[in-house]
Amino acid sequence: MDLNDRARGSGSRNPRGGASGGTGNTIKGPHSALTDYLQEIGVSRHFRERRRAETAAATAAARGQGQGQGQGQEQQSAATLEQQPTPDRGELGADSADAALARDLQDEENEEAETADSGVGSSRMATRHSSRQHTAVVAASVAAVVTTEIPIDTGKGKGAAKGKGKKKKMDSDSEPDNDEKGDEADQRAGLNRSSARKGGRMKQCEVCDKRFLLRGEHDETDRLLCPNCRRSIEKSQNEAAAVSKRAHAITSSTAAPKRRRLKKTADGLLELEAGLPTLQDLCVRAIAKHVDQVESFGDISVQSLNKLCRIICKMRVLDEHTLGLFLGADRTSVVLYDCTRLTKDALARIVRMSPGVQTLALEYCGRLDSGVLDAFGVGLRQLARVQLEGAFLVDDTAWARFFRVAGPRLRSFQVRFSGFGPVAMRALITHCQGLEELRVSECTDFNADCLGMLAAPLTETEEALQEPERLLRDQLSGEVAPWRPLARLKSLDLGHPHLVMSSKTAMRVIKTLGSQLRVLDLSGFKDIDDDFLLLGLAPHSQHLQELSLAECNSISAEALAQFFAQGAETTMGRGLTRLSLSRCYLLTDAVMHAVVRHSCCSLRSLDLNSVDDNLSEKGLLALAGHVLPAEEEEVAASSVVKGCPYLEDVDLSWVRCTSDSVMENILETCGRLTQAKVYGCPEVTIFAPTRPGLSYVGRVCDTL
Repeated sequence: MDLNDRARGSGSRNPRGGASGGTGNTIKGPHSALTDYLQEIGVSRHFRERRRAETAAATAAARGQGQGQGQGQEQQSAATLEQQPTPDRGELGADSADAALARDLQDEENEEAETADSGVGSSRMATRHSSRQHTAVVAASVAAVVTTEIPIDTGKGKGAAKGKGKKKKMDSDSEPDNDEKGDEADQRAGLNRSSARKGGRMKQCEVCDKRFLLRGEHDETDRLLCPNCRRSIEKSQNEAAAVSKRAHAITSSTAAPKRRRLKKTADGLLELEAGLPTLQDLCVRAIAKHVDQVESFGDISVQSLNKLCRIICKMRVLDEHTLGLFLGADRTSVVLYDCTRLTKDALARIVRMSPGVQTLALEYCGRLDSGVLDAFGVGLRQLARVQLEGAFLVDDTAWARFFRVAGPRLRSFQVRFSGFGPVAMRALITHCQGLEELRVSECTDFNADCLGMLAAPLTETEEALQEPERLLRDQLSGEVAPWRPLARLKSLDLGHPHLVMSSKTAMRVIKTLGSQLRVLDLSGFKDIDDDFLLLGLAPHSQHLQELSLAECNSISAEALAQFFAQGAETTMGRGLTRLSLSRCYLLTDAVMHAVVRHSCCSLRSLDLNSVDDNLSEKGLLALAGHVLPAEEEEVAASSVVKGCPYLEDVDLSWVRCTSDSVMENILETCGRLTQAKVYGCPEVTIFAPTRPGLSYVGRVCDTL
């Protein structure tokens, strides 16, 4: 039995057991959305039969032209379809045939529209029409077979149903090509075999004029677009948005530069801008990485040697084995930034390997003891500058012996984080008369008596000084020379003492040494008051160039303003080059205007860290030459100079009134500004004004 015989045999009975085909069958099943739509547009049963006849005739004509070997089978299938009555919508499989017919109609209309638009000839149109009719005939045949072969529950058990199911699968697999082609066309049109059962409405695309199935709600403001056109338009919009974003990034690069990426390296070069390093930096890093295999640096510049030392110390590889790379008989300067891993024997090698050293700087030298310091004093005959940080194992008597031996040739002495007490200070005053720079900072034993030794002794304090003198006389086994001032001293740094320093003692020191000082650092002297500033420092600071009063919170804002006003009129006429008022919480806008009037033409560095309590934008804008209104400022506007044009370094960290607009005004006036520290200033953003050579340090947008 062939395919058509099975179709005729299966069509003799309906699902209810009656005769099939005739007009006596009045039982109808549920209608699908596609069935309702076909009825609305006039596609009735007679219309479908006429279309099948036309399809059969076209197929016969095509077969007569030699289109394959299956002529007899196709004619028989077409005749069977003409003779077989169309089942009602209540029969199983009707929806599938209707869906196939709807797809054929839709594909014909699409092909005709495309042919008309492209101008293809009538011959090609006829060929496509006949091919489409042939596809419709085969699809209708398969649909008929599938419809008739659906198993019917007759109560004969599950075996029969399983057998017929296998037969259905075999029949459906007989012609897979036409089904796959139809599925591809349906997918392109937005349809599939279950379109009718899922529901929807046929709409026409506004772009390509093709009809498509629309499901769900449609917003009247949106355009009616088929799936293909919608995807194409969305793709174009995404590409346009990407191009616009890139163009905006390019155009805004001048006003808002890209965020500079700062990286911290482990080779000691701390913060570097991401970019291509110089050849010298690459060589220095390579040498530092393999320093254990290096025997000698050879003839290199002092700058490169200093950079190598920084890198090696940062990597914590400076020990007794690598120390020899920085020593030599021709070395006049030994600067070691981290001596943590150097033993006292390794430190003593400096005397043997570099006896001609003139400058010795050792940081974190916690293992340096009194014996090594004695060796430095005796062995380094040309030593003129000493800087020691962290030498807490050296006692006062060792300092006294060192000053007795090396004091007459010392020009600079700096000690920090040590136990530098009265005996050491008295020996320094006695034997180091050639000192030009003195720094005693953060020493645990440095007290008010040590500070008083820098000034001329008073009658009431001579008895208090007898005990240190007696101890010193016993240690040195000789007579103590009378007190003499440090006549050559130009730089004095006594910042951040551990003990309380009285304001009167500090005033005595300033009256003795103030007229010769160029640099004065009294940071952390919390007891100095307005009298010290107005009666002591103001009259005796004719040559002062650098001043640090950080954390001196006992000085009022009025005294600070008066101090700079007096300096502008009488003393300090040339102005300051460096000023630090960090953590002076009483500082106001009036003080800033007084500072600008006094040092506008000389100020190079300004530190205003954390002076946020009483300072506003008006005070900061004084750096740009902005003047307070006349009712707020007693000084006439004509006497106020225009900003600080020579300012190079400013620290505005934690001054939260600093913003992009403030920095813009400052940059307009301060043409030489190269560094601005803005830690804790959220109003300074990535859009802050910049220029070549200027760097922002601590900006929030650079660190997040």
